[in-house]
Amino acid sequence: MKKYLLLSGVLGAVMSFNQVAHAEAERAASMAEPAYTLAYNLGVFSNYMFRGTALSDGPALQGGIDWTHSSGFYLGSWFSNIDPYYAGKGDGFSKGNRWEIDWYGGYAHTFDNGIGLNFLGNYYSYPNRENSYSDTDQGHKQDTFEASVGVSYKWLTYTYYRALTDYYGAKSASGSDTKGADYNEIKFAYKLPFGDLNLNAKIGYQNTRHLDGDQGDFLIGINRDFSLPSAAKSIDGFNGGAYFTSTFAVQNEGYYVAGDGRDVNEDKLTFFVKRTW
Repeated sequence: MKKYLLLSGVLGAVMSFNQVAHAEAERAASMAEPAYTLAYNLGVFSNYMFRGTALSDGPALQGGIDWTHSSGFYLGSWFSNIDPYYAGKGDGFSKGNRWEIDWYGGYAHTFDNGIGLNFLGNYYSYPNRENSYSDTDQGHKQDTFEASVGVSYKWLTYTYYRALTDYYGAKSASGSDTKGADYNEIKFAYKLPFGDLNLNAKIGYQNTRHLDGDQGDFLIGINRDFSLPSAAKSIDGFNGGAYFTSTFAVQNEGYYVAGDGRDVNEDKLTFFVKRTW
């Protein structure tokens, strides 16, 4: 009996010790993993294409930083060079702006059934010269704030975007505001069973509200993740590829012509390489 009690005590002490050690290990692991992550990206693109429209006259340098919390909330910033004479040489839409800087934040969550939700607010800023091509003397800014909500499942994502400010500061010919410009978009992303290639496609439609720039656009492209060899170890996080963009149901072709006569919504084949780390 004494031996049994002694053995039970020893086993109880061992189990208690193991439970404490396990709890301590879990606590240490949770403390070792931060509640947030920081990611950086930088890439070179042969064009800056935005909803079927070329916002750069040639190559674009693009990059950003993203802060993501384990709760699903995120913040970020992104930049790209743009054509300073877009839609009006010297005195047009861009008014001499050479850079676009976006500031955004939102919340994303994927449920157990695979359905994902994404709520986003994005502020498009133009730091060089912020007056838009409409009512310049009245101080209207080209900066625009846009909110969106996205729903995803497996390979498909639908997103609805709506401008809560005037559309890039523009006023209509009648002087009415252009708030409420919206964009509907469906994206398809699929990992092909060969070559480690990713297939991407999308179709969207822009309604500019009280302006004559409504149009649809579509995109199809492929890309591939890769790494670069080095003396120590390979450098990961690279992605490269190409995509084709085109527009349809354009309300007014003259709306998408730059000051130098360049057609900014013509068919484009864009090549790119970028790295995320």
